[in-house]
Amino acid sequence: MPLLKLLHFAALLCWCGALLYLPALIAAGTRRSDSLFYRDHAHLTRMVFTLVATPAALLAIGSGTALFLRDAIFEGWLIVKLTTVAGMVLCHAWCGVLILRVERAPEQSIDLRCGLIGVAAMLLIAATLWLVLAKPFS
Repeated sequence: MPLLKLLHFAALLCWCGALLYLPALIAAGTRRSDSLFYRDHAHLTRMVFTLVATPAALLAIGSGTALFLRDAIFEGWLIVKLTTVAGMVLCHAWCGVLILRVERAPEQSIDLRCGLIGVAAMLLIAATLWLVLAKPFS
């Protein structure tokens, strides 16, 4: 089943990249007052979220679940890793909420929240990678 691992890795790569890119994209959309720029930028942000990040997240979670069920791995590091993945899902959902807020009423004060999401996503991605490679609680 190396194809399942390849699918999982490729989906994770796309999802993590989108999680790191979306907060910056959301924040950048509130910095210009040009209505044409805002409309096109809001459309791009929504497309990245719905056509790249969400399908990649679903594929990564589904293929990861299939991998650990196939290999019957139920160790301590996996439980902690699944917790970090749940945090990544929360960052993903938070990005979706911010996209909806910006579409309804562009706010200038959204930069701090986008920065927090970006830092949280980066730390969770790094922690997940470390847990998978080091398997500290085995």
